[in-house]
Amino acid sequence: MRNRIKSLAVSVVCLSAFVSLAGCATTSVAGQPGRTPADKEKLIRPGQLGGAADGRRWIFDFWNMQVIREDMPVSTVFMGDSITEFWNLPVYFASIDGIIQNRGIGGDVASVMTRRFQADVVQLLPRNVIILAGTNDVTIMVAEKSDEADVIRDVSASVESMMDQARAAGLNTLVCSILPTNSNYDLHAAAKPIRAAINDRIKAACALKGCIYVDYASGLGDAAGDLRADLAYDGVHPNYAGYEVMTRIVKEAATKHGLRL
Repeated sequence: MRNRIKSLAVSVVCLSAFVSLAGCATTSVAGQPGRTPADKEKLIRPGQLGGAADGRRWIFDFWNMQVIREDMPVSTVFMGDSITEFWNLPVYFASIDGIIQNRGIGGDVASVMTRRFQADVVQLLPRNVIILAGTNDVTIMVAEKSDEADVIRDVSASVESMMDQARAAGLNTLVCSILPTNSNYDLHAAAKPIRAAINDRIKAACALKGCIYVDYASGLGDAAGDLRADLAYDGVHPNYAGYEVMTRIVKEAATKHGLRL
């Protein structure tokens, strides 16, 4: 009888605690604070961003609304350009405690990603964010014959801005090196040293800001530091085998730091 009374008392306490939480923030499975009813009525829309991002904005706003209104727990958001967009994430990743969201836009640049970061990452309350940016920036700036130092500074600053936003939101932040290219890419020779310099800056910033550096460049490169021909379609974009290597690298980086994607 005593055990039964004790069990009943525990049940009442638990029920009372549950009732007292009604209308308050819940704890999401992803480990971030849950959404209040008021939060579900909000949706951050970054507006006109310019360039490639505008072509996909309405789609992501639509998807973001679904995640927020349905109060779906999000484990990881992948932020990037076409290399991220073309990554069929469900084939390579399976999360048991939240959905994985792909927020890659083909042709997007790091400076625009920083402006959509709150909408496409932070407001989804993920546990982790994986940032891959800079390929298009380097291509555009090299084609325009921009000063090399300016390219390195501008791209690094944009990536660091995303890192700061993620850390301020309490997200586990994994920042990836720009992938190497090979001679099938027209600007390969001119862009190669610039990418290397940006990757060095990103790696140093990760150490300073408490982020995790994911070294795709070394894992996908050959002895000369060029993108292995068997891992890409066009000298820039990974094929299925390239994505297999990237998956292994990012999973190993996460595991090393005790994270679940």
